[in-house]
Amino acid sequence: MKLRCLGSGSSGNCYILENDSEALVIEAGIPFMVGKKALDFNISKIVGVVISHSHGDHAKYAGEYEKAGIPVFRPYESEMERQVRSYGEFVIRSFPLVHDVPCYGFLICHPETGKVLYASDTEYIKYRFRNLNHILIECNYSKELIPEDAVNRSHVMTGHMELQTTLDFLRTNNNPNLRSVILLHISARNSDPDEFVAETGKVVQCPVWASEKWLEVDLLLSSGKGDLHGI
Repeated sequence: MKLRCLGSGSSGNCYILENDSEALVIEAGIPFMVGKKALDFNISKIVGVVISHSHGDHAKYAGEYEKAGIPVFRPYESEMERQVRSYGEFVIRSFPLVHDVPCYGFLICHPETGKVLYASDTEYIKYRFRNLNHILIECNYSKELIPEDAVNRSHVMTGHMELQTTLDFLRTNNNPNLRSVILLHISARNSDPDEFVAETGKVVQCPVWASEKWLEVDLLLSSGKGDLHGI
């Protein structure tokens, strides 16, 4: 299973989990045409789209997928706190995050990857997970780098994960089965991606990547299958 990053940040977010036969799109903040090109126009392999919240950099192009007959999962539109969807061999459970609008993370399970956690646009994550195999998590800014007089300082600090918050989550959820960590939604102004990767590498014993456009990562799983227990 391969993870492709088509965009990560305020200009638009979209990631694809893809193997030879199926693909799951995470976020629809990038034009559908970009996703088509990334999949060599084989859109029949897209089994579903999951969207965390209603902001345009995550949801703007959801309708383009729906017009193509592809199901879109928007847990923020329901009063149910947690919901589960199955798309192909992907099983996705949503869980609430902390943002300025209703926002959800996803625990995504697949036989090839095990447990993949996705969480972006949240001040913190109130859950602990068991035996995660891959973590895709926001690491938006450092409090040491964001200016005291920044116009959007309050918005950033109350709706996005700071470096130390991300590291605390990773310490809590680190385990021998963890295979990779991908840092998402890294601020262009208030971050240092190299530092973030280095600091994360001190916490986990697996490869760490900073998300950027066209990043590709193989999400390997040596043995076993994912399940939906442990939240």
